[in-house]
This record gives sequence, structure tokens and C-alpha cells, in this order.
Amino acid sequence: MKPIIGITADMDENTYKLKHDYISSVDKSGGMPLILAPIVDNIGWIADVIDGLLLSGGDDILPEYYGEDILVPPEKLKFVKKQRSDFEIALLREIVKRQKPILAICYGMQLVNIAFGGSLYQDIEMQMKGAISHKAGQHKIKIDETFFSILNISQFAISNPQFINSFHHQAVKRLADGFETFAISEDGIIEGFYKTAYPFFICVQWHPERMFYDKLSLGIFEAFIKQAKG
Repeated sequence: MKPIIGITADMDENTYKLKHDYISSVDKSGGMPLILAPIVDNIGWIADVIDGLLLSGGDDILPEYYGEDILVPPEKLKFVKKQRSDFEIALLREIVKRQKPILAICYGMQLVNIAFGGSLYQDIEMQMKGAISHKAGQHKIKIDETFFSILNISQFAISNPQFINSFHHQAVKRLADGFETFAISEDGIIEGFYKTAYPFFICVQWHPERMFYDKLSLGIFEAFIKQAKG
């Protein structure tokens, strides 16, 4: 049987929503996608049923989650609803208890960081001098070569530095304890980290589900599904 991969959905006033690429990437990698609406009941049951958790992308995290006030002009921020963030943090903790594989993408990566005690740049452009634009387009990342062994990919199969897509204006500021950086941009922004002493817990700032032609992005999904198969 295919492993069941729970994918967290975003929400607005009237709709739960999830981009197609998350679903198709899980399917193409050999998993069975299950869309998770942010309803806080039965979180333990959900954690038991799914074989792996994919935290999808979204907008900005309320700074109260990492102990800050709003430090940039409010018009620069668009917050994910608290109902979603609360649900994902609670589910994340249950999945970690069960040592099941986790893949976190963009907002999902930032959520993991604050859930474990890290902090964020509320706006890279305003708070980090000399930063390149991370809002749209592509830029290079440098990958720690030890990361390739986690994915079981030859380091010679992937160019390093690597070009990735980029659609964010917030980023990891202080990395949470227990995590190790494996990818960094030219201006020093953390683009990928993983949890040490854990079977599979990888977080990326870019969107590998939109780069399925790329060996690194494909390798991340394939390794994730392989771990979910147990």
C-alpha cells in the first residue's frame, strides 16, 4: 500500500485551499495524499493514521508565536489564520512523538522553526542589510555536502551551488535548537535545515513541488515518501 501523506491546507474566510503541486508531487513520488483541514479535534487520531506529514506553504506567521510585536509596517504583512497555525503546531508535536517523517515547505519551514523556539525576520528587505530579493524569481543556494547522504543522492548528480525558486519575504532569523542548516543563500539566509537525531525531518524555504524536474527537489520528495513507507 502507498503511505498516507497528510498535507496541511491553508484557509481564508470561506475556503480551505491547497495548490495542486503538493498533491501531484506526493502522488508522483509514490504516496497517497490526504488533505488536512485545520480542525483541532482528533489531532492524535490524525497523527496515528498518516504515515508522514507535509507542512505546506502560506503567508506570514503572527509574531506573537516567537515573542515579538509587529516590527515592520503592517501593510507588508499578511498573516496566516491562527486556527491553521495552532492546528499545525499541535499536529507537528504529535507527529514528532511518533517519530514519523516530516517535510516542511516555505511557511511550513518557518512554522517548524518558531514551534521549536526559533525566530524570524518579519521582512528580509527591512531587517537584513544587503539582502537579495527573495520575493520572486530564482537565486542560488549553497548546499552542505553531508546533506546528500541523507537523501542517498550522489553529490556529483546535483550542481552546487544550486538554483532554486523563491517566493518569500520572511525567513529564519535564529534557528531553533536541535536543527542543522544544510542550505544557505548568497546573502546568508537559511534556505534549508533538518532535525538531527530524527529519521526524516527536512525543512526547505523554496518550493520543491514546483521544481519536480530538478534532481534535488525530486530527491527530497522521493526520500520523504521512502521513509513514510517505513
